[in-house]
Amino acid sequence: MSKKNYRMSEPELRSVEMLQSVAKDTPGVEIVVLTNEAIKVRLRGESKRWYCIDSKFQGINEFQIPSQPEWSVAITAGRWQNDVVQENDYSVNLCLHSKNQKLPIGDRIVSLVLALFNDVKTAMKIPMLAQFIVCQRQMLQDIVIFQDTMIVTQEMVEDEWDYPEEWDEDETDDDDEEMHAEMDEMYELQEAWEQEMHELEMAQRQQEEAEEKKQEKEQELIDFWELMTDKFLEK
Repeated sequence: MSKKNYRMSEPELRSVEMLQSVAKDTPGVEIVVLTNEAIKVRLRGESKRWYCIDSKFQGINEFQIPSQPEWSVAITAGRWQNDVVQENDYSVNLCLHSKNQKLPIGDRIVSLVLALFNDVKTAMKIPMLAQFIVCQRQMLQDIVIFQDTMIVTQEMVEDEWDYPEEWDEDETDDDDEEMHAEMDEMYELQEAWEQEMHELEMAQRQQEEAEEKKQEKEQELIDFWELMTDKFLEK
């Protein structure tokens, strides 16, 4: 994969212009870095959580026909703005990508910006994002990545590289019991998150229904006074 001083193609430049337009018209969205080889966007979602989309040019994939530019896209998330800016222990990675990876990089970032700006609505379709939104800040300190199928904790990452020189059967049994205990704990946490998201969805639905009833009553009142006015004018 070749990687020289890269100049964006016309489709990429147009997609970046669209990204700039979206950032300008959307409150809380800021383009932090914008070059031919790097794009970084920071934004605040509807849930008041913060996100940073960091994309870097990786090179031209000459094995594809036609050749395609390759970009990496990473999403950092946190409860506070400083957590995302500093990428401290309370920031986590979200394994979230745009559906069409063949679109120009600006288009892909725009789709992520809009999804994360409306994160509460997006979370109804993506449980992984819902789990992050309801997760307390203190709990984020022990989490590295939110994935579709599981949550990767700091302990899991450390254990992956901690291989003993000699295996002992009793120690292996103990490790298995500990692993099952951790999995049970994660399942319980998953159920708690799902319950909280269900309650959030119900609360949002009740709020929407209350708003609809309020609008109906206001419309009924308007119709009533219009009717009374018409009768008064008829006299």
